[in-house]
Amino acid sequence: MSSQSVDVQTGVDIDVEDLPVNDLPVNDPAVEDLSVEGLARRITREVWDYTGGLPGRWVPLMIIQERLALEDETATADAVQLAVERQWLEEFGGQNSIRLTGAGRCIG
Repeated sequence: MSSQSVDVQTGVDIDVEDLPVNDLPVNDPAVEDLSVEGLARRITREVWDYTGGLPGRWVPLMIIQERLALEDETATADAVQLAVERQWLEEFGGQNSIRLTGAGRCIG
């Protein structure tokens, strides 16, 4: 059984099974970097939500992890480190607490 769809630009019926499949390898470092950056942005936005975007408000990283239901501590630490390197967040106490920077408030 084939799946049919209509191309909205041309109005032509197309077979969805004939469409190209993304052949980007799963273990590609570029894809992994995007996922780390995406998580770093999610964490930064959550800090913004939690603090109301106010400067100087420290947040325990554990609270952000709970709010976002983050279970992979290594991925979380990598994402926070990236956010610190990009100057979106500042960390204190070995990433126990984080807060927004001026650039981080622009992300949120």
